[in-house]
Amino acid sequence: MDTKDAIAARRSIRSFKPDPVERRVVEELLELAVQAPSAKNDQPWRFVVTERQSKERLVETLQQALEEVESQGQSTGSMRGSLQAMAEAPLVILVFNRMSRRHLPQPYQYVKLLVDTQSLGAVIQTFLLAAQDMGLGTLWICDVLFGTGPVQEFAGCTDELVAAIALGVPAESPQKRPRLAWQELTAWME
Repeated sequence: MDTKDAIAARRSIRSFKPDPVERRVVEELLELAVQAPSAKNDQPWRFVVTERQSKERLVETLQQALEEVESQGQSTGSMRGSLQAMAEAPLVILVFNRMSRRHLPQPYQYVKLLVDTQSLGAVIQTFLLAAQDMGLGTLWICDVLFGTGPVQEFAGCTDELVAAIALGVPAESPQKRPRLAWQELTAWME
């Protein structure tokens, strides 16, 4: 698939077929994803791939976190829908910032956090486009942040949780969502 076609065709998939995704395919996607640019070539990402029973435990962990947050009267955004998509997808990949625990002087620490966040966005987007190219569907999920502590414990990882990616064969073909025209958002200076 042409890069432009992959960008234009990519959609957030919230319904997946039960078809498994072969490990070699996931490994290839991760190999492509880590080709993403990162500031100072720090490559701050770490991935935890969950499937089958571990994915089910992850969904249960997040369900408990959801109930805990809601019992405190706090909003959980679209977390229920995200949990449903995660439950349907054959795989869920957790994305962590492995550089988040570095002790850096202020204000550099804040700058580094922003820089790492940009790098992590690039690796996730690269993964999504590579999956699109292979005919797979993805959902970039940030609702997992409502369960950061329990997810870190589940994954045995103290790194900063950034997002999750649900991955599988799409069971839907969503229409393109509206986008603001780039002209509305761009100032051109000469």
